[in-house]
Amino acid sequence: MKGSSRLALPVIALAVLAPGWSAAPAAEVVDGLAFERFMQTSRPVCRQQPGEVCVGLAWRFADADGDQALSLAELQAIRQELGDWALRHQDELTPPERSGLTLGLLLVDSLGLEHLHGLYDADGDGMVDRGELLADVTLDQRPLGETLLDPAAVDRSAIARRLGVPPAVLERLQP
Repeated sequence: MKGSSRLALPVIALAVLAPGWSAAPAAEVVDGLAFERFMQTSRPVCRQQPGEVCVGLAWRFADADGDQALSLAELQAIRQELGDWALRHQDELTPPERSGLTLGLLLVDSLGLEHLHGLYDADGDGMVDRGELLADVTLDQRPLGETLLDPAAVDRSAIARRLGVPPAVLERLQP
């Protein structure tokens, strides 16, 4: 997913979360083994298949209870696994991948997962569904990384308003 995860992580992130995924449910995560499989098997899919395919795989992984929405607890589990995975694999990641993961995790941790979850929970039901999560992104036939780099596909101004930061801040984070 190249450097595009810079914006992807704070925005789509914690459902889509990283450069690639597999369909193993998050509930199976034990000592990072399921997350490891998730990253290994789906990374090529997310680099080559349409963004919707990648998001679908990630969603099935993150939505541990299968209720079609992400709870704060599900996102916390994924955030922890992603951080652990990134530390284990930091030497294998390209510089843009490392930068994107670091920046995304810093933004998520700075804003707070609970706060971010609330920002995307548009209907106030305590859950974030796919529509809420992708409200500012238009997926198409391109791989997710390419889509996220396209200003026409990502409403950066809306994301900036949602996050409470000036739009120029997000613009400067783009490669």
